[in-house]
Amino acid sequence: MGPTETSRPADAAASESERVLPAFVDWILAALIAVGGLALTVGGAALTFVVDRAMLAEGVESGEITILVFERDLTEAEMLDLTQEVVNWTGIGLLVTGAGLALFAVGYAVTRHRAHRRVPDEEPASSDRAHAVLGAVVTALLSFIPFSAVAGGAVAGYFEHDDTGRSVSVGALSGVLATVPAIAITAFVTVGLYAGLAAVGESGLGIVTAAAMLLGLLFTAAFGAGLGAVGGFAGGRLAERDP
Repeated sequence: MGPTETSRPADAAASESERVLPAFVDWILAALIAVGGLALTVGGAALTFVVDRAMLAEGVESGEITILVFERDLTEAEMLDLTQEVVNWTGIGLLVTGAGLALFAVGYAVTRHRAHRRVPDEEPASSDRAHAVLGAVVTALLSFIPFSAVAGGAVAGYFEHDDTGRSVSVGALSGVLATVPAIAITAFVTVGLYAGLAAVGESGLGIVTAAAMLLGLLFTAAFGAGLGAVGGFAGGRLAERDP
């Protein structure tokens, strides 16, 4: 489901005329999101349909796959059961997340196309959600550097700035959006870990692991939102000084 659009007051739109995103940027964003979704889908398909139990068994027997739990060492059969559950659920997570990103890209492109058609050529088709998506994509592209969500939030806040105080919230939204794919995949991995630990008779450890992973996911989302908000604030202040 694509993001919805929010309208701008005419005076705010005019004041932002030099910071309006060109229409082609929307198509680039949609294409990048679709490519990311395709990459995840291919990876998920490989794990789901290529990596089988025999391949995993070879890894366990050769020592390439070694799993330790707190209470005891696992047998080769138990390591195989646990590994297969994790791999299967990880593959499903990649497939679901990849397909979700592809659908989002289509919905985003359609929504933005309609937004551009609704306004005259000389007026911007501005949207706080579009700016948040831009910031999220920037965050993903710069994910190889620490605190990339600050940069993504700054881009979102810079284009969002309209003297209404939404730069910070849009920056925070961009930070959250950037973490969604990782959170979705990690959630499936968590299910796989629990299922695998339960399969080898370690349900208690599985519950503890799942709870720890859940807390980690909540922290990841909050951390992304916080960094994005900081960037949004900085981007908004920069836009104020930009003539």
